[in-house]
Amino acid sequence: MMDFTWYILGALTGASAIFLWRYSKRYYLNWIAWCGLVPGIFLILFSIAWAMGSILEGVPRAASMGLLLFGLSGIVLLILTIKFVDLKLEKISVSALSPNTGLETAIPVSKTTAIKRDRQVTAKVSALEDLLGGSLKYFAYASLIAAFIFGLSSTKKDYETMIRAKYPNEKLTKINDDPIVFELGEKINKIGNYIVISEGQGYGGPFVIGVRIMDDAKIHEVILLDNRETPAFRKKVEDAGFPEQFKGKNVTDDFLTGEDVDIVSGATISTMAATQAIRHAAHIAASKYFKLESKWKKEPWRLGIGEVLILILFVLAFFPQVYQKKPYRYIYLAATACIVGFYLNASISIGSLSGLVMGFVPGIRTHLTWWILVVGTVTAILITGKNVYCFRICPFYGVQYLLSRIGGGRMKMSPALLRRSKTMANFLLWLSMMTIFLSAHPAVGSYEPFAMMFSLDGIGIQWFLLPLALIGSLFMSSFWCRFFCPCGRALTTLRQFRKKLMSIIRERQAIVK
Repeated sequence: MMDFTWYILGALTGASAIFLWRYSKRYYLNWIAWCGLVPGIFLILFSIAWAMGSILEGVPRAASMGLLLFGLSGIVLLILTIKFVDLKLEKISVSALSPNTGLETAIPVSKTTAIKRDRQVTAKVSALEDLLGGSLKYFAYASLIAAFIFGLSSTKKDYETMIRAKYPNEKLTKINDDPIVFELGEKINKIGNYIVISEGQGYGGPFVIGVRIMDDAKIHEVILLDNRETPAFRKKVEDAGFPEQFKGKNVTDDFLTGEDVDIVSGATISTMAATQAIRHAAHIAASKYFKLESKWKKEPWRLGIGEVLILILFVLAFFPQVYQKKPYRYIYLAATACIVGFYLNASISIGSLSGLVMGFVPGIRTHLTWWILVVGTVTAILITGKNVYCFRICPFYGVQYLLSRIGGGRMKMSPALLRRSKTMANFLLWLSMMTIFLSAHPAVGSYEPFAMMFSLDGIGIQWFLLPLALIGSLFMSSFWCRFFCPCGRALTTLRQFRKKLMSIIRERQAIVK
């Protein structure tokens, strides 16, 4: 229910943004009007969130107080501001009907004066931005490097503490370092109760699994000790009861997904990574502690229809005639939305790119899709200078493109606002990566609603951002990409870095010649 509330708030926020845009087209809004409209709308939206959250927590009195305190205040402020606009501010009038009439557009004097003043203010702000831009850029890079070093150095895994949190009253003895193995409880008549530690790499981050194996050489429990996977995928795995299917399996079983292990639909990469970690732990126990002969099958390459389709789409992204000419463009974007989005739910996120930087790389045999999209995209930028993901393979862009065609996508932005949009996207990228590096948790700073769009599984802010992005796309082309997408800005920054590096190399080569 709370997720639905977030979704409604996102839709209302999108509708509010459209109202403000349309209202600003009708009237010239000065700073007093904006200071009344924006806080008024914010208070109303906040009161709805407050009330719904209080009702779900079983505190209706708090819901009532929130509506009175915030909602009523917001409505009063909004009404007073609208009355002020109607009485004090002049409408923007246009009297010219045709260039052939010889008439010119009639703009009120107050509007003309305001335009001149806005241009002067814009010029001063631009000069200040140019002065501070370089300093802010270097500060951003330095802070990210510091956060990266701090995060990796301060997040050492304490496996013993992890296990003790699960078994606080049991004796715990570490009996091996590589791989890490603990013995749980007192050893009676040489009967073992081992917990083998193994790590896996999911789509959004790493996780630690403890496999509890008894003297019968069978798995008795799979314990998730630490999980940094994308929340939407993690929830799917937990809801499906994925670890339960391993109970009673022999340590010499094959543990191959699709054969003796079932995959959770919508979280294929996560379940494959978990299976690989459990398989590794079980086979270590089989050979090291039970001295059993290695008869299990080797882990095969996973090359199915999904991987083949992803590879085809990736190769086609290098041919401009495919995604530029009609009707091929519509076919290609529809294919990316259906295959990459709905079928595989394998969109690249800032968590994927940050995980690559931090060394959280899944195995290529079982995660070929991840390698094609993430590693392939980054490699293509570094080698060719082309970003083949954004505006081509990205399934969310395909959805935005369709919505902009339906809605018209005619909402225009001034050059100044376009420049601010890049600043906002860069700030969100910096904030997201700072969160990821400091926590060493790629999924924490990944707020994109991609997974939720294609699987309807999301948490918190994602339910707010999805309707906002979809509604905005009806009125502005590439709305999410321009203002909010950290993944797109990261790839663009990498492309710009490569361009500058190649320019320096060419200059040095010219000097040598």
